[in-house]
Amino acid sequence: MGSATRGALARAVATLNAQAKVDLATGEQLFAASLVLDGSPQLAAALADDTAEDANRKGIVAAVFAKYGTAARSVIETLSTERWSSEDDLIAGMEELGIRAVAESAPKSLSIEDELFAFVNAVTSDSELELALGSKLGTVEGKISIIHALLDGKASAQTIAILTALVAQPRGRRIGELIRYATSIVADQSNLIVANVTVARPIEAKQLDRLVAALTEQYGRAMRVQQVVDPSIVGGIRVQIGDDVIDGSIANRIADLRLRLAS
Repeated sequence: MGSATRGALARAVATLNAQAKVDLATGEQLFAASLVLDGSPQLAAALADDTAEDANRKGIVAAVFAKYGTAARSVIETLSTERWSSEDDLIAGMEELGIRAVAESAPKSLSIEDELFAFVNAVTSDSELELALGSKLGTVEGKISIIHALLDGKASAQTIAILTALVAQPRGRRIGELIRYATSIVADQSNLIVANVTVARPIEAKQLDRLVAALTEQYGRAMRVQQVVDPSIVGGIRVQIGDDVIDGSIANRIADLRLRLAS
């Protein structure tokens, strides 16, 4: 991500957070706008053209997205008048703001992160389901139908909205990657960090509390731990936070030892 894109995203997030009312429809409209841009290279190029006058780009937004709510239009206008490293970054930025808006619309008692985590575990543990949702041969409508069949009445409207948007616009990303990306954005909107912790057997409550406290101190933000039990790591623990990986598993130590012996 280029510096121009980082700055543009930060200002767009500030615009979103300044809105008086951000509801589920706001997020769904931003997802729809991302799809519109993805399907219209000319429109994406016009809005990403930082040599164009802001007034002209705002005029395009007003004409194309006239039926959207005030909050969604305000965010789209900010996104369209920023400087982007590429047109793809603008489209991705629109998607990210959609995820943030959906997260913002959720009641405080709802953990979208936990629902997404449960869903990605279900998908990655079922090869047929993973193929059905990730295959380029499947239709968007078919994938959305699968999500509704699995989650209607079991997950929140916010989680379903995020998942349907992701399968509608994968942009070459695998389903597991899509969901983990969305989870990190949802957590960040709540000023949290998600730590994916892989262990050979479930961590005891006291040990988990100590781990959360240590990670919170290290990263300076509240931490939400998502625990994955994988006997193949034998023992120890593997922690992934974004691109940071702390691999203290026995399986990794054995692999490292083998490499040293072979060298």
